[in-house]
Amino acid sequence: MRNVEKDEIEMAARRELMLKTGFRVFSERAIEPVTMQDVADECGLGIATLYRYFNTKLVFVIAIGARKWEEYFIEVEKMYRKRHGEGMNAAEELEFFIDCIIALYTDHKDLLAFNCNLDTYVRHEGATAEQLRPYYDAVEQFAKKFHTVYEKAQSDATLKPGLSERKLFLSTLHIMLAVATKYADGLLVPAEDANDLTQELNMLKKLLLDAYTNR
Repeated sequence: MRNVEKDEIEMAARRELMLKTGFRVFSERAIEPVTMQDVADECGLGIATLYRYFNTKLVFVIAIGARKWEEYFIEVEKMYRKRHGEGMNAAEELEFFIDCIIALYTDHKDLLAFNCNLDTYVRHEGATAEQLRPYYDAVEQFAKKFHTVYEKAQSDATLKPGLSERKLFLSTLHIMLAVATKYADGLLVPAEDANDLTQELNMLKKLLLDAYTNR
């Protein structure tokens, strides 16, 4: 008689190995040129085993993206508690979220690289909204948490009036994420001999905070 609990633990560990290995390989070599056989070889598993867990490369890539953003959301929650987020005003909380994107550049360049590749890959594959649902659900956690910035702004007046929640979200987090990604990928020409562009990201943060807050 099989030990069901042991089997489930082994399956979960194998799935975790596949996700971690896939993320590493796709981040290092980009998604398009890497095959499922390449990932299986890196895992030390047969290709049939990988396909039993993820029946297409698209499903696999989306699962990796969802997992990595779920992991980063947990990290953000820890940072939020450490900075006593519940007691922040709207302007302070806006700065916190911008700092979280700067932290992606300083500590998680591999995630920025993978996410950039994922966006291109899913478009090329014609992924449907339903196929992307796990990824969207993971990313949506950040938008829901960001909603607290807008809620606080309605009562504490630390943000400039007339800002819609959508504009605030798109024109801060999306701008910061786009620039951080380009810096991480070396797509923007850095200052001479500059290897770390954190200072430039902090300058952009200051411009955004000056534009949107009453501090």
